[in-house]
Amino acid sequence: MSVKALLAAAAVISVPIAVNGAEPSTGQQKVSPEKKVCRVQSDTGSRLGAVRVCRTASEEEQMRQERRRVIDRIQANKVSFGK
Repeated sequence: MSVKALLAAAAVISVPIAVNGAEPSTGQQKVSPEKKVCRVQSDTGSRLGAVRVCRTASEEEQMRQERRRVIDRIQANKVSFGK
């Protein structure tokens, strides 16, 4: 087998193939909005005092949106002390 044929075969094998129109995995799975999702939340600057927080996926999304709104509001009202 020639080197070109070997490289072509390796290229074909390494290309991801979509099966039945399935999209390639991005590492995140869809979670039902009613399912509880738990994660460990630690205090910034401390190795102690981590707390386990459990919320539904929809509650987690609402919290994420609220944090984004607060950040946007703070950045919009930022005062510049330029020269």
